[in-house]
Amino acid sequence: LAHHRHTQGLPATSIAWGLWKQATGITGHLEEADLRRIARAGLRPIEREHGLAMFDAALASGHPVVVATPLNISTLRENPDQVPFVLRELVRTPARRVAQNTDSGLASLTGRLASLDEKEQRRLILGVVTTEVAAVLGLEESRGVGADQQFPDLGFDSLTSVELRNRLSSAIGRRLPATLVFDRPTPGALAEFLRGELLAGGTSARSADGTSARREVDFAAEIRLPDDVRPADEVVRVADDPDEILLTGATGFLGAFLVRDLLRSTRATVRCLVRAPDEATARERLRANLEWYRVWDEVDRERISVVLGDLAAPRLGLSEEDFDDLAKTVDVVYHAGATVNWLYPYAELRAPNVGGTEEVLRLASRHRTVPVHYVSSTGVFAGASPDGTALSVDAPTGPGEALPTGYVQSKWVAERLIGLARERGLPVSVFRVDVICGDRVNGACQTRDFVWLSLKGLLQAGAFPRGVGGTLHLVPVDYVSAAIVNLSARPDTAGRTFHLYNRNGVGFDDCVEHLRALGHPLRERDWDGWRELVNADRGNAMIPLLDAFELMATDGDDFYPEIDVTDTELALRGTGIDCPPISRDLFTTYVNFFREVGYFPAPPVAADEKLRRPVEESMTS
Repeated sequence: LAHHRHTQGLPATSIAWGLWKQATGITGHLEEADLRRIARAGLRPIEREHGLAMFDAALASGHPVVVATPLNISTLRENPDQVPFVLRELVRTPARRVAQNTDSGLASLTGRLASLDEKEQRRLILGVVTTEVAAVLGLEESRGVGADQQFPDLGFDSLTSVELRNRLSSAIGRRLPATLVFDRPTPGALAEFLRGELLAGGTSARSADGTSARREVDFAAEIRLPDDVRPADEVVRVADDPDEILLTGATGFLGAFLVRDLLRSTRATVRCLVRAPDEATARERLRANLEWYRVWDEVDRERISVVLGDLAAPRLGLSEEDFDDLAKTVDVVYHAGATVNWLYPYAELRAPNVGGTEEVLRLASRHRTVPVHYVSSTGVFAGASPDGTALSVDAPTGPGEALPTGYVQSKWVAERLIGLARERGLPVSVFRVDVICGDRVNGACQTRDFVWLSLKGLLQAGAFPRGVGGTLHLVPVDYVSAAIVNLSARPDTAGRTFHLYNRNGVGFDDCVEHLRALGHPLRERDWDGWRELVNADRGNAMIPLLDAFELMATDGDDFYPEIDVTDTELALRGTGIDCPPISRDLFTTYVNFFREVGYFPAPPVAADEKLRRPVEESMTS
């Protein structure tokens, strides 16, 4: 619009702001690690006074579009390979200073290790690790990085962990697993792993099939259910008219729609377990989540109650008295809460995802036993069935050692606990859900999902890799929620296992074509060139997921086996609850939502051309 008005001699200035130092609703969630990462990209925060001055300067510039953000040029020059493409012309990059001990390469570093005794080897590799840790964290020196400090305590998150992996891969000349930092929780443990890798020629921490070793987990020992989790004298198998519902995960994606649909379909009060320091904060978290997914105006707020708790803590974080009172009053439990992180190992996810499930079963069985409806994942299957048929609800899952991530391992163990609970007579339903996408009306969706983070990364890079493929079986969230609520309340379906999966897949290549049709100028590049584009931008959403994306986009059909939904479709027949294909129109609904909330950029080139065309045509005529 600013360009269009400018061509007509009318005043208009569009200002693209950087990060303001003053916390706002958009930036208030940023943590110290996020701010340090932004600083390492050479972007300085905007002070209020400078921002107002830049506003005046932008209006006086006469340009229709202005980018207003302070840059730290020296920081950009120190990391020329990481300068975003659009800023490279602004930075004259001198010869890069060589960081001590970090660029020696595989042969040189291995040779140096061979000439040292064990103590000196450890000191050398620990020096390499702590130097790179300090660089990632933006520290001036590595002396403040202790060998036994936990990476989360140092300020590492998913993105900085992958950044450290990338730097260490360059330092030793070998590609390392994306879960490197999560599998080795301290600089000392990480250094010891790297020393073994170099001395053993890259085989020291690899299993027989060549995959990277993970911290050993005795899954057989994990599958145990305490003896006190047993049915009470009274067992309620179906809660068709509940007074009180306990819902975990209400501040999550699916949880927001479960709140809405449970309030729509019952007269009950929905008690939402929320982790927060006080009730006011918990209510605000819940409200913000329902607003983000655009269901806040559809719920009866008087029937929403918050329970301050924590899935990762004993008794769900409640006192013994409060836990007991909740067990007495709740008529049914919908357990949709979990910590979802595709990089964390099982040990980091056990407490909330396995321990939380155990506590939910304990609560539901304590006085009168009430039904539990557990939201699981189709990821509990380790691969396709041997005969190539779709995986039924009775097909073997796991084993845990064969599952690719700590998250699905935790869901598998939780399902095994539920199996033990069922054997003891507890009424538990299981809903295995595939990749959830936005609702069909507003397109409201989460932004930290693998699929949308990947597509955002493609848009940020302005390119896609040649031959991108892989099939995604995206399931709209409103279908998932409606199916769970319907199937959980019926005597003929309660207590069973159902798959919520979309028979109709959509490929990454389809998504690329949809995005291009919507005006995004995505160029095709070979895989090496595309990977270089992604890695050149530290802020690219794809970076923590690059390995997983490459696997999905080249071998996705094998990575996600076909799931049988016959039982689900038969049970929902006649209810009007159907899983739709992800058509171009539905995909456009999702893209429009992401544009509205600022998650996806508007397509500047296409939008500009559409705005200029009427002016150019009128000038020609």
